Parts: sequence; C-alpha cells; structure tokens
Amino acid sequence: MLSEIIQPQGNKMPLNSGSYAALLTPYSNSRETINEDALEALVNHNIDQKVDGLYVGGSTAETFLQAFEKRVTILQTVARSANGRIPLIAQVGDLNPRVSNRLARVAADAGYDAISAIPPFYYQYEWHELKDFYRKLAGLTGLPFLIYSIPSLTGVSFSTQQMTELLNLPNVVGLKNTASDYFAMEELVRANPTKLIFDGYDQAVLAGLAMGAYGAIGSTQNVQGYKFRALFDAFATNDMPAALAMQREINELIVVIIEHGVFRSLKYLLDLEGIPMGDCREPFHPLTEVGKTALAIMHERLLSR
Repeated sequence: MLSEIIQPQGNKMPLNSGSYAALLTPYSNSRETINEDALEALVNHNIDQKVDGLYVGGSTAETFLQAFEKRVTILQTVARSANGRIPLIAQVGDLNPRVSNRLARVAADAGYDAISAIPPFYYQYEWHELKDFYRKLAGLTGLPFLIYSIPSLTGVSFSTQQMTELLNLPNVVGLKNTASDYFAMEELVRANPTKLIFDGYDQAVLAGLAMGAYGAIGSTQNVQGYKFRALFDAFATNDMPAALAMQREINELIVVIIEHGVFRSLKYLLDLEGIPMGDCREPFHPLTEVGKTALAIMHERLLSR
C-alpha cells in the first residue's frame, strides 16, 4: 500500500553517466544455492574494472528462475559486498506486482540507490493498467526509479508518447532501454532531455551514445567492463576512431558469447577469471566443451591483462 512508503535512509549515490554491469548469479550445490562468496567476488571484480554502477536482479541474473527468498539473498548480499562503494540499482520487476512491491521494500532497506522494474508481462495488460503499476511501484520507496523496457523478452512495447508519460511519473528518473530501434531512442531522448536513458545493448553502446544515451547497462560488462570504460572515455573526448575500435573489440567477444549462450558463456569467462559461477539454472543446459574451448581462446586473446 502507498501508505507504507519507505523513506530512503542516508545519502544516496547519484546515478552518474557511464557503464553499469548487469550482475550474473553464481550458484553452488547443483544450482540450488546462491554462492554468496562468489557473488561478493563478482562485485569486487566489477568495482576493480571501474564500472560506474551495478544493476542487480535483472535478466542476466536469471531472476525469473528464482524464488522470492533467493532474490532477497542476492539483493542483500550485493548491498553488503558493495558497502557504499558504487551505485546500486535493484531490478524488482516480476510477473506478480505484489512480489515487485516486496522486493522494492527489501532494496530500500538494504540501501540501494535506485529501483528499476520490467512491466508485468504474460497477461497482456492494457496501457492504463501498466501505467498504474508503474505509478504505484515508483512511489513506494521514494527512491529514484528506472523503467526497464525489454520488449523482446516481455512482449510489452511502449510508444514514445506512452514512455514519455511513464518517465514523467513521480520519482521516475529514467529508463533502461533494451531495444535495437535507435531512431526511437533518439526520439525518446529528444522528447525527455532531463531523463536518464540507458542503452541496454552492449554490442551497440556507441550507437546509443551517439543517439544521446546517458549511459549503458549490460551483461558483458562483467567481463569487459574496463573496455566499456575506455569506450566511454574516448567518446567523452570526441575520439571517435578510438571509441569505434573499442566497440569492435568488445563485439569480437560478444559474437562468440552469443554463439554459445550469453549467460553460460559469461559464467565460464568469469570462471576463467577465478570466480566460481556454476552453471545456469534449468532449463538452461550447461556450456558445451566446444563452447569452453572457443571461449578460452577468446579469453586468452582479448581478456588477458
């Protein structure tokens, strides 16, 4: 209920422009237990790469294969591990809005700097129902709020006018835009110049920046966050040849990651970095031996520092 609004505690870190890693979930015990030690190591690994923030509980985290209690464990473990060193955004969206509300309260209590959520999916809600969902959830904690639009997975698309209405709800500060229509992104940026529009496709971050994106949130930043840092720095100094060269190098690895399955490939690359990630949860299959060989070659060639 909105009467149960939680006021944010203490000073929150600003959501600066830049590169945010969408965290994966490490498992142990036949993929049943969250490996909290490995999750802490992953947080530290990303901070060492100088990413600008962490996006916790998103698609990359296998969120919708997890029970509520597992999602709580992840949110709390990341907050404890980060310990105020880096901005944290909690993705709390779920098929059930009641779960989203409960997770938003958990994130606020844990000290997150912002909340984010996909729209409720599957039942093909009407526009006014989706808008009401975001109005209620964005007002629940008082924290800055990011809409998360990923129509390829949720089946929910918003027009520029509809998204503009959502962006102008109380507490809504921006959008994680995981869509490949960069004409639509530029239109959205132009219509909402004060909002924080984050690009969600790692393979086209430079295109997003060129169209006015504020930053980027993505999964492959867990293994090549330092390269995204270099891309952002080159773009900020108008060194377009260097920025394009870095995007191309980033994409060399992404091609192989996509070929063998994004989440399982990233987990194996992190295994090679010394962080035990385990396999993805069923119905995902483990990475093949062919995939391991291909990724090990790419790790040696592109990620060895």
